[in-house]
Amino acid sequence: MLCVMAVGIELERVRRISGGRIHLTPHVPESGPAVTLCNQSFAEGTYRKTDEEADCRNCLRRRDDPARVSSAFFQSDVGSELLQRSLEEARTRRATRPTPERAPAPAPPAPAPPPAPPAPVSSAAPALRELRSHIPLRKTFENVFTSPQGVIVRVSQDGSLSHLTFDGPVDIRRRGRRITIRAGDVVLELDDAGPSSSG
Repeated sequence: MLCVMAVGIELERVRRISGGRIHLTPHVPESGPAVTLCNQSFAEGTYRKTDEEADCRNCLRRRDDPARVSSAFFQSDVGSELLQRSLEEARTRRATRPTPERAPAPAPPAPAPPPAPPAPVSSAAPALRELRSHIPLRKTFENVFTSPQGVIVRVSQDGSLSHLTFDGPVDIRRRGRRITIRAGDVVLELDDAGPSSSG
């Protein structure tokens, strides 16, 4: 919220009457101390507003930091003014908002049904030959199952793995002719038969 309010604040420039660097501030007050973006506080009567370019490195660096600008803004006297104005605008909007026509009071809601028992593990899930992890797979579509961690497994008609989708890290390891795939909470083991020996 503060960062949003800081956007578009026109910073003013101030310098000590005795000279020195030109600083940035959200507002140069008519009276009282002036607080700069670099956290200096100039006592009343020791500073003046100027149109010259700011040359304080700390102020120039901090003007791009919305949190710093917001903090300095709310330390100045205009911060409380803006807050008061925002509250008044919110009250005005609430007062002028059209009220919906009065409808008859709705009947009290029916008691909520008891929570449904967790979905049973699909009987087709264990039929996946390559599956080695003992996790519940929920059937989401025909021949498509989803694990608790969001791994999507598509099974072919013969019960073998057809496709696997997971938005996360996947670990694939080969041991001899066995390939182990770990995707989220799903562990699959495939047999690499190698190239066909037909001749």
